[in-house]
Amino acid sequence: MSIQDAATILQRLGPRRIAMDIAAEAELARELALLGCEIVDGAAAAHSGARSAGFLAWERADTGAAFTQALRSFDRLDTLILHSAGQPRHAIEPALFAAGWQRHPAGMMIGDYGAWSQYALPPLTFYQRAPKQGGGFLQQGSVEADALIARYALAATQVRPGDRVLIDGAGSSEGAAILAAQSRAGEILTVGPGTRQIAPDLASLADQSVDMIVAFAPSLPGDWTERLADFARVLKFDGRLLLGWRRTPGTNDGPQDWGSLVEMAGELFLPEHRFIQAPFGADPGGAHGLYPVPVEQEAGGDWLILSATANPLAGEGQSEGFDHPAFPKANGPWPALVDFGAAYDNPWLYRAMVQMGERLGHDLKLARLAECVIENSAPGSADRGAAIAVLGYRILELRLTNLADTIVGLIAAYLDEPVTDDTAAHVRRWRISLAFLAGKLHELTGDRDGAKAWYRRTAQTEWEGFSPLLTTKSIAACFFEARLWLAEGDADTAKARFREGLDIALKAVAFPHAEQLGPQNRPLPFYMQELAEVIDMGSQCANALANMPLWERDPGLFWRQVDIRRFGLASWARDLERENNRLRAA
Repeated sequence: MSIQDAATILQRLGPRRIAMDIAAEAELARELALLGCEIVDGAAAAHSGARSAGFLAWERADTGAAFTQALRSFDRLDTLILHSAGQPRHAIEPALFAAGWQRHPAGMMIGDYGAWSQYALPPLTFYQRAPKQGGGFLQQGSVEADALIARYALAATQVRPGDRVLIDGAGSSEGAAILAAQSRAGEILTVGPGTRQIAPDLASLADQSVDMIVAFAPSLPGDWTERLADFARVLKFDGRLLLGWRRTPGTNDGPQDWGSLVEMAGELFLPEHRFIQAPFGADPGGAHGLYPVPVEQEAGGDWLILSATANPLAGEGQSEGFDHPAFPKANGPWPALVDFGAAYDNPWLYRAMVQMGERLGHDLKLARLAECVIENSAPGSADRGAAIAVLGYRILELRLTNLADTIVGLIAAYLDEPVTDDTAAHVRRWRISLAFLAGKLHELTGDRDGAKAWYRRTAQTEWEGFSPLLTTKSIAACFFEARLWLAEGDADTAKARFREGLDIALKAVAFPHAEQLGPQNRPLPFYMQELAEVIDMGSQCANALANMPLWERDPGLFWRQVDIRRFGLASWARDLERENNRLRAA
C-alpha cells in the first residue's frame, strides 16, 4: 500500500519534509521521495516549522506509555501522520490530544467519512498542533465529532473558488479551519462574540455581500425563520447555502420536519438537495455516511440538512454590484473570456445557471430558470444565448425529440440577430456554441442534412472575437460532420472535414495567448487545460486522416483507431450515468 499511502499523504499535506524511520519504512520513504517530498531519518533530523511533518507507524497493541513516549519524538514538529493497525480508538486518541495534537482540518474529507467509526481509526490519520486555547471538536474522538467534521467537509465541496463564506453555528472556528484546508474560499467569516467575528445579528454585513453561507445549528437572535431572512439579506444574488438543524422536538430552535424547512427555504431560496447523515447499519457506533437525496424525497436521520441557491433573477438590474470572486476587478484587468459583468445584462445568472460544477444542482429548477430567462431577456443578449444552451442540452440529454425543433427555432432566431463591432464577446461565444447544439439536435431527430448544415455553420463562424478555446466546438463540428459523410460512403468529403478540423486546431494553437491568459502572475487556471483539449481534439482529426487507408479495408478497424470520447465526454458520462440509474431502477 506504499504507493497509495504516499499519494494520500501528498493529497493531504502537499510536498514537504517528512521525518520517519527510513529503515523501517523504506518503501514508503521511496514513494514519498518520488513525489517530491524531502525524507529525513528520524524526528531529530527534521527542522521545526509548517513544512515539516513526522510519520509514526504504530502497530503494537501497547497504546499506553510506549505510545506516549513515541509521540514525544515529534514535539518540535507541527504535523503528524499516524499509521495505526486497528487498535481501540479510545486508547490512541486521548494520548494524541494530551500531547497537544488535534485532528488535521484536511484529515477527513467527505469521501473518507465512511472509514471512521467509534471503534478504530482508519489506517492513516493526520494531526496538527492544537492552538493554545484548545482545538474544540478537532480535539475530540467520537462519532459526534466525526459527524460535525463530515458536515464541514461536505460544506467545503460546495464552496466555489474565491467565495466569501460566512459560517454560523456550532464549531464555527474549527469549521473555518476545515474550509480553509479543503476549499478555495477567498475569505471565511464566522459568527460569534469574538472581536474578529461577526456579531450574531449580522448587522455589520452589508446586503448581498456573502457568496456562501454554512449554517449548522446557527445562532438564533430570533425565530429560526427570521434567521433564514437574515441569510437572504446578506447572500449575493448568485449565492449558495448549506443549512442544518438537529431535530429537537418541543422547541423552536429549528425546523422539526423536512416540510417546514423546505417550505420556508423555498420562499427565500431555490432548494436543491437534502442530505442524509446516518449509520450504514444498525450499529450507531459503526461507519456513517453523508449523502444527497432529491429535495422531494423524504429523508430520515437526526439532522435536517439542505442545500439551496439564491434566485439569480432577483439580480436583474443589479449588474453594477457584480464582481466575480474568482476574477475580482481589483486583480484585473481580466480578458473578455471572464468579464461576465460586462457581457451579461444580469451577470448573476452566470454562476447560478451557466457554470458547470457551480450552477443550480436541481435539474428541473435549472431548466425552469433557463425558460424564465429565455422568456424575459433581450433577443440577442448573452443571457438568452446561455439560457437556450442550458435548456437545449437538457433536451438533448433526455432525448426529448419532440422538443428539439422548438430549441432549434430559438437558436435560429438568436443567430438571426445582427452582429456588429460592438457585439459582446460572450454573445459571439453563444452564437457558435448554439450552432453546434443545433447540429446535435438535428442528429437527434434524424435530420442528417440539417445537422451537416449546422455543423458547417459552426466550423465557419469566426471565433477570434471570443477565444481560441471556443474552437473545441469548431473542431467537433468538423469531426461530427465527417462522421456523417463516412456513414453515407463519401470518404473524400469526410477527409476534407477532418483536415479542416486539424487546420482550425493549428490556427488556435498559433493564436497569441498572452492576453487571453490573464494577469501574468495569476493566469486563468483553466486556460492551458482547455487549450490542451483543443490540441487533443485536433490530434484526433489528424489520427483519422492518418488512418483513412483503413477505411476502405475495414470501417470498424478504422473507427477503433479514432478515440472519439473527447468529443462530448461530459455528455457521454452523463448519458452513461443516466442509463445506469435506469438499470438500477429496473
